[in-house]
Amino acid sequence: MQVIERDSLTEITSVVVDETVHNIGLLKDFHQNPTLKDFVPELARLSLSWVRLLPGEELSVHEHPTKSMIIVAEGAGQAVGDITRDIRSGDIVVVPPGSKHGFVGAEPSGFWALSIQFEGDGLYENPDTPRVAFVDDRPDVAAIRAENDRYLHEYQNNALVRLIGDIDAQPPEVRSGLLDHLQGWSDAFQRVIAARVVGENDSSARPLADEHLAEELGHNVLLAEIRDNRPAQWDPVIAAASSWFVDRMASSSTVERTVLSHLVLEGSGMVFHAAGLSSFSASKYFQLHDSADAEHLEMGYRALAQRRDWTPAEVGEVLAKGWKMMHLLSDRIAECALRTAPADHG
Repeated sequence: MQVIERDSLTEITSVVVDETVHNIGLLKDFHQNPTLKDFVPELARLSLSWVRLLPGEELSVHEHPTKSMIIVAEGAGQAVGDITRDIRSGDIVVVPPGSKHGFVGAEPSGFWALSIQFEGDGLYENPDTPRVAFVDDRPDVAAIRAENDRYLHEYQNNALVRLIGDIDAQPPEVRSGLLDHLQGWSDAFQRVIAARVVGENDSSARPLADEHLAEELGHNVLLAEIRDNRPAQWDPVIAAASSWFVDRMASSSTVERTVLSHLVLEGSGMVFHAAGLSSFSASKYFQLHDSADAEHLEMGYRALAQRRDWTPAEVGEVLAKGWKMMHLLSDRIAECALRTAPADHG
C-alpha cells in the first residue's frame, strides 16, 4: 500500500487555447505522477485530477467532447454555464459532452474537487493540447459553432433518429431493415474518410485526415457483427448520397473536407448513435461512437480555429449543402427500413 500526498502531485495553473492564456485554477493530473499513472489500468483509461479554485477564482465557461464528473471534496463554490447553482463538499457535478460549464470558488476558502473523465486523455493531461474549448471562441468559429448547433438540433427530429430511438417498439423486420440499410452507408463512410486522405494535399491538414481515418477504420465491421454479417441492402438513393460525400472529399478544399467530415458527418453521427445507444447498449459499435463522435466533432472546430482561409459565409454554404445531403440520406434509410414492416403492422 502506498499513500500519495496531494501536495506532491505536479501542478499547472493555466493553458493556452487559440493563443490565449486561460486560468484553470490549480490542477494536479494523476497521470503526471509515475506511481499513479502505472496504477490506473490503461484499458480503463480513467483520468483523475485534483482541481482547486480559491475564493473568487474562476474557471471560465468551457466545453469538451467527453463526459466528465466533478466531485467536490472540500469547500464550496458555484457552478456556472448551462446552469447556475451553488456547490459544496460532497456534491457531484455530472457534465455531459458539449455541456457549457465553469466554476467559481466561494468564501472563505474556495474548494478542492476531483475531476474524472472516463475515456481518452484527461482534459489537461497534455497541457500544450488541452481537450477543451472555451466559450470565448474566435468570433467566426463561435458563429459556425452556433450555426451548426442549430443543424444538430434540427437533426434530432430526422426520421432516422426518431426511428432508432423508437426501434424497440418496431417489428423485428424494421430493426433488421434499418441495420441492413445503415450498413450500406457505414461501408460508404469508410470510402469517404479514405478519399479525404487521398485528396488532401495541404501538409498542415493531412495529420488530421490521417488521424480521423485511423480512428474510424473498420467501424463498419463492428456494425456487420450486430447483423450477423448478413449482406448489406443496396439502395440507389443511399448509394447516390454516399457518393456525393466521397466526391467532395476527392475534389473540394481542405476547409470543405473538414466541415463535411467533422461538423456534418460526425455531428449527425453523434446525434444518431446517442439515440440508438439504449437499444443497442451491448453493441461495441454504438458504445464506441457514443464518445468518439463528440470528440471528432470537436476536432473540426479546432481545425477551423487554426486556419484563416475561410469566412462564416463560405462555411455556412458548405454546412447547408452537407446537412441537406445528410437529411436526404437519413430519411431514405428510415424509409427503406419502414418498408420492411409486415403489412398488418400498426
